[in-house]
Amino acid sequence: MSNTEAAPRAINSLAAGACDSCLRSRKCLGAVLHASTAADGRPDHIHVVTVQRGQPLYRIGEATTSAYVVQSGALKVRRHSAAGDEEIIAFRQPGDTTGLESLGHGVHAAEAVALSTTKVCRLPLQLLKLELLHSAELGDRLLLEMGREFERMQLRLQMERQSAPARVASFLLGHLQHRRELFGNAIDSFSLPMSRIDLGRFLALAPETVSRVFARLQQDGVVASEGHTIRILDVSMLERVAEQGE
Repeated sequence: MSNTEAAPRAINSLAAGACDSCLRSRKCLGAVLHASTAADGRPDHIHVVTVQRGQPLYRIGEATTSAYVVQSGALKVRRHSAAGDEEIIAFRQPGDTTGLESLGHGVHAAEAVALSTTKVCRLPLQLLKLELLHSAELGDRLLLEMGREFERMQLRLQMERQSAPARVASFLLGHLQHRRELFGNAIDSFSLPMSRIDLGRFLALAPETVSRVFARLQQDGVVASEGHTIRILDVSMLERVAEQGE
């Protein structure tokens, strides 16, 4: 692998300045960085890039020179086991930051692949480091993002002790909470762009088990599903399912 971060395949660079029209304006790391540079009249060097479905945003072994905020679409962050099996360690959807998980390595220890046509805001790490000297708000936001990453890791560890229904329920509750943080508590539905196979690999469940759990949740009136859209009908019941444990 190259020691420099090569331009991801099938990506078209677009003009900066997407924060003004973005639904997540002022609610993500990129927006805080943009506001920090704009306050002092400095260029932010943030660019929006597009990754086509199935193409990598970054690859294992490439130098970590940027963090990314998903504007639209979705990514899966994956690596492969010694046996060559795909291990999905995270999904990134609009408002999520990716690339921070590799800061301690200097190179990417995983790769991010687009699940659909995906737009991301590229945040140069050198710019982030510079602006941290000027903006306490940016530091607070970066700490929040890192805290969320640790929380995701903790939830992954907890999943190992959970039943299959509890794993799926916990996953759905996590997505619901994040959507509500971005768009308000009235939100009760969201898109799950990943396949049952990808979701099963993330939750360490067979795809058939994932499908059975979803069918049971729908039968019990806990969720409704149409295509990739999931609507939570009974949050309290979903929370009880998530607390089942083993």
